[in-house]
Amino acid sequence: MSIVAFYSKDSSLELKNYWENRLKIYYPSVKLVSLFSDHATNANTALLWKAPLQRVKSLNNLKALISLGQGVDHILKDNIIDENIPVIRIVDPFMAKAMSHWVILSVLNFIRDTFGYYDQQRTKTYKSRKEINFTNIKVAIYGIGAIGSVVAKDLKHLGFKVEGWSRTKRDILGINCYNGKSKFKFLLNTCDIHVCLLPLTPQTTNIFNNTTFKMMKSGSCFINAGRGEQVVEQDLIENCKSGHLSTAVLDVYRKEPLPKNNKLWEQKNIRIWPHVAAETNPETAAKQIANAIKCIENGKLPPNTIERKLGY
Repeated sequence: MSIVAFYSKDSSLELKNYWENRLKIYYPSVKLVSLFSDHATNANTALLWKAPLQRVKSLNNLKALISLGQGVDHILKDNIIDENIPVIRIVDPFMAKAMSHWVILSVLNFIRDTFGYYDQQRTKTYKSRKEINFTNIKVAIYGIGAIGSVVAKDLKHLGFKVEGWSRTKRDILGINCYNGKSKFKFLLNTCDIHVCLLPLTPQTTNIFNNTTFKMMKSGSCFINAGRGEQVVEQDLIENCKSGHLSTAVLDVYRKEPLPKNNKLWEQKNIRIWPHVAAETNPETAAKQIANAIKCIENGKLPPNTIERKLGY
């Protein structure tokens, strides 16, 4: 029996059982147990999403940790977990496509002024609104890895001019790819829609702030499905309130769930989504997680093991 400690913040017992049933299809001997159960002390592997890290650290038999999502910052936070313990992330084509759909939806809502038409419907106003010529705008994707590259290519196929930025140089057919600080500023200055899909690292924390927002062209649209800690929220509010940014679409926040007293709720040209742009799907992710558990049990390093120094 392969015992795996399981924790997903705000989840139910039904979710744990559902994950176990999906994993058993590919690894029949797997057994998920609650992170806080006595059985967890016997676990070699932990499957986690935003878990209490002190409890994770106390499990002395753990050989590796698997993130229950694309991001791993929730595991690396505060350097509580021993750096010698491998951390594995999910890289799922379903999640990449789901994210692409959400970004495309956000981009199309911006250029077709969807919410303006919604407002007109409430007042029974029947008239056309200004449509942005998509052939004249450029979309910047910040973070063109496993997910961002899919988003960039899908937007390109829809006829958008797409440019990408990442920490290291990447090559994506049909996409202008940049890296480095000077090129980051170049995209801020020259693009009209800015999409953040970056991993959270010390270098990307607060990367979108008053200085970087001011570098964007007046009337730009900012879309964030990376991490909330990458945005200085008050700076975003002020730039939306002044009209320098015409629209912001957010799926992630510095504190989640987003508190009811957070002023992001009150800004009319900021659109709020509850961290649902690309949720982990057990049906599509179970096979690679089961394989990772097998690798760990056999003393092998699983695919998609992160580089701890890079944070992803």
